[in-house]
Amino acid sequence: MRVLALFTLAGCIDSGVTAIELDAIAVVNGDFDDIGATLARNEIGSVAFNGYIAQSTTWVGDEPPKRDDPGRTVESLFTEAVPGEAKFQIEKFNIVFLNSGTRGLNAFRYNYSLEADDSLLLDPTAMQNACEYVDGGGSLFVTDWAYDLIEFCWPKTVEFLDDDDVVDAAQLGVAGTVLADIDDEALRELLGTSVINIEFNYSDFAVMEKVSSDTEVLVSGDVTYDPPGSAEPTVLAGAPLAIRIPVSRGQIVFSSFHMFPQTTALADALLFRGLDGLERGDGDKSLEAAGE
Repeated sequence: MRVLALFTLAGCIDSGVTAIELDAIAVVNGDFDDIGATLARNEIGSVAFNGYIAQSTTWVGDEPPKRDDPGRTVESLFTEAVPGEAKFQIEKFNIVFLNSGTRGLNAFRYNYSLEADDSLLLDPTAMQNACEYVDGGGSLFVTDWAYDLIEFCWPKTVEFLDDDDVVDAAQLGVAGTVLADIDDEALRELLGTSVINIEFNYSDFAVMEKVSSDTEVLVSGDVTYDPPGSAEPTVLAGAPLAIRIPVSRGQIVFSSFHMFPQTTALADALLFRGLDGLERGDGDKSLEAAGE
């Protein structure tokens, strides 16, 4: 495992940054999840940024999108300045979705075990911009393997499994179906039930142990994980599975499971309950914000 970048952001300074387009949404595509499908189903407009580590595993049809396809990239979203303005590309968007399997946020490329894949975590500009984006009023929706961004910017909000200072250390979950408790009252009302099946379609998902007192647990359940160096799987009872974190003027939604394999009812409910203010049909200014 590679250790996290050797610089810190103490609580992320409140920079006064605010998103300039209230109806602009960015989606960073990753290998293992496809939140964009949930947005499209709800007629929510967005602009895509290529963040594949290798290529999409959720794509249906021939020629799945790949890492080296031309177009906008996750690196440009987090690090490029807007020409002629004192702001970065990420500041154009009100919501940013980070799919599990986004490159630059992992210790190694999962299918090239000796090749590092932590370029964003080691980029001071990228990390500063990500932290300040949320502190300034932006909304961030993150799934599974992209968790190290939360660990870096807001380390006191979530206690992830294993060593907090090591990239990917919490990625120990074992695939399977979990009968989960819906802890959030509003989410229970949306779904009309207090329990629901959660599909963990891949092993090595990021496991949360507990969260801070001001973090809202939306869904929890018993998860099985493989402790490092142990041959025996372990069950962690009542682990948070999906959470919402209020941060300064912004908000973060994090899910240990992927949106793509869940029922449409669950994915839609988490989308709208998690992100305060998001409505069906939003996102009209997404392409405008991206310069189209």
